[in-house]
Amino acid sequence: MADEEAEQDRSPENGITETIGELKQRLQQLQEVVVRESSNSPAQSSSEYCQEFCRTLLEYAGRWRIEEEPLPLVEVYIAALLSYAQASPYLSLQCEHVPLVVERLSLSFVELLLSLKDVPDGLWKEFKSSVQFAYSKLQEKGITQLSLLSALGQYDGVWTNRVLQGLLSKENLQTEQVEEFLVQEGPILLQMRVKQLMKENQLGKAALLAKTCSECPAFQGKGPFKQMYLVCLCATSEQDQLMDELSKEDCRDSLEMICNLESDGDERAAFSLCSAFLTRQLLQGDTYCAWELTLFWSKLLKRLEPSEQAFLDKCRQMSLLSKTVYHILFLIKVIQSEV
Repeated sequence: MADEEAEQDRSPENGITETIGELKQRLQQLQEVVVRESSNSPAQSSSEYCQEFCRTLLEYAGRWRIEEEPLPLVEVYIAALLSYAQASPYLSLQCEHVPLVVERLSLSFVELLLSLKDVPDGLWKEFKSSVQFAYSKLQEKGITQLSLLSALGQYDGVWTNRVLQGLLSKENLQTEQVEEFLVQEGPILLQMRVKQLMKENQLGKAALLAKTCSECPAFQGKGPFKQMYLVCLCATSEQDQLMDELSKEDCRDSLEMICNLESDGDERAAFSLCSAFLTRQLLQGDTYCAWELTLFWSKLLKRLEPSEQAFLDKCRQMSLLSKTVYHILFLIKVIQSEV
């Protein structure tokens, strides 16, 4: 019997509970310090609190891997969020770290939740009540950076919203219904959803959601939904459909999309989109922005494929699609400069 009790004490569940308890104690100690020192030096004490808060969160979040044990991380974030909200009356907005920590905490928490397909009901209820409390408390302080989590906390699950599920399964939904959902979510949360679907290689669903967002009147000019949609098409569509979609885009806009992807560090997506646009130019014999596209394409290819022979082979393949001498001359020029 004693051995069995000892085994239970060493169970993973008990270990998680004990660790979360330690985290709460550490955060409580930080809160007590800032309460004590805030009246003397509000900006400095707030800065020190934010630094120690982030170090503590990093230490405890690093004890579990998202891929293996994501649910304990949800508990870590809930504990951190509640503690920060409780400390907020004693934090000074003269310290720029105060709203920044909330923003980063919210983004990281949303990313974690979007990666989960199923959160136990009890834990989700705890999450919703925690976000509701924290949102109200932080609003009293004038801190508004918790809107993403607040939006997610309106639902009964991360991916369970009926309109969202209908969109992803190609249901015939009313336009007003769809637009209401998109506006409620907002462009940032929707971008994060599309990125998560792309990360999970659910490119068809990602394309559906990105296309719907790009066509939403409320989001005109907001968010990279069109480039996300086209990147998904590059990986999932037949060439005729892809070329038809690309022909609707101005070449200058395509260059901006490619630059955005490159600056975000997604060189493979940038190369995929650049290759698709350049292919369209070659097949149509269109020389508008052709040199810029060819140059971008060659630079990205060289980074992804350092082999000179592979680079030359790709250039030859592109030259076979060319319908004008200009495109061939451009390819010769990049070969001379890169090889």
